[in-house]
Amino acid sequence: MKFVNPSEAQVVAIVQAMYAVASAAGRVQPQPFEIACIEAAQRHLLGQDPPRPALPGPLPDDLATALATPALRKSTVRLLATVSIADKQVSPEKVAVVEDAAIRLGISEFGLLVLRRVARRQYRRNGFGLMKRFVNHYWSYTGHATARDWAAMLWTMMPWLPGLRSYLKLPEVQARYRALANLPEDTLGYAVHGYYARNGFPMPGEPKSIPEGWARHEVYHVLANYNTNLQGELLLAGFIGGNTDEMCLDLMLPALVQLHAGKTFVPGPAAEGLLRPDAFFRAVARGAAMNVDLLKGWRLWEVATQPLQDIRDRYGIPPFTPQELPPLVAENALLVSAA
Repeated sequence: MKFVNPSEAQVVAIVQAMYAVASAAGRVQPQPFEIACIEAAQRHLLGQDPPRPALPGPLPDDLATALATPALRKSTVRLLATVSIADKQVSPEKVAVVEDAAIRLGISEFGLLVLRRVARRQYRRNGFGLMKRFVNHYWSYTGHATARDWAAMLWTMMPWLPGLRSYLKLPEVQARYRALANLPEDTLGYAVHGYYARNGFPMPGEPKSIPEGWARHEVYHVLANYNTNLQGELLLAGFIGGNTDEMCLDLMLPALVQLHAGKTFVPGPAAEGLLRPDAFFRAVARGAAMNVDLLKGWRLWEVATQPLQDIRDRYGIPPFTPQELPPLVAENALLVSAA
């Protein structure tokens, strides 16, 4: 979800579109929390500080004209989808405005189907589609799941199947991850090993572990320095959504629906009201600033021996500012206290 130097006319159109979603095209008054989200999105994603004001109303007539590039159109629709969840209701009226914007801008993606189903309370219909996309784009390194990728998913459910561990070469995977403990302490690989050890998570290849491709989620935790509690996971979803293209809404929407709206539709914990506008949209912006998409074939082993801070700098990950650290510390949202 990247907004690269939007023009004044583009900012005006995007802001009005966000107010159109929050007001259901002018039918309701946006809640203060929704306005806070719109203003945080402006500050962190659109570079507008102070934020521009706008009035409740319909989508701007010139939306398609103002947003001429495919990348800007896609990012705008994804931002509107995020705004539609801010009131915790995921109402059909507000989601309909998102869908109207997507039609006008020629954007169609699986995340919009997920959002529509959630608005209609069709939670169970998302399971298989999301699972297939996660195997293709998160567990697989190529974007197309192989027999080995599906076998890795099978391993998570039935590790006792004869020959499966050998077929997946899990002893070699396990040994490779355990060897990360022998790297210098300032390296990414050492930090990843420490992450697993401190949290008690099984490393790839170990019993009850997740497929190695999913380990990129854990690397995201280390690079972004967001914790593994619910607030940290929500911020990490924003960070990854800002960073990656194909899986942006697949990752952000379930986190927002489950951890802010409190509506369970995928396996995992649920909570209500965890969204902190400034922290969340700052997380999205930090992910968007990255110049490497970790879900596009990136592999830990290419950089495991390099210093963690060097990788953060080279990938363009903005450090936390002194102003944003206290709220993150108060929420226990940081993986380590200083990074």
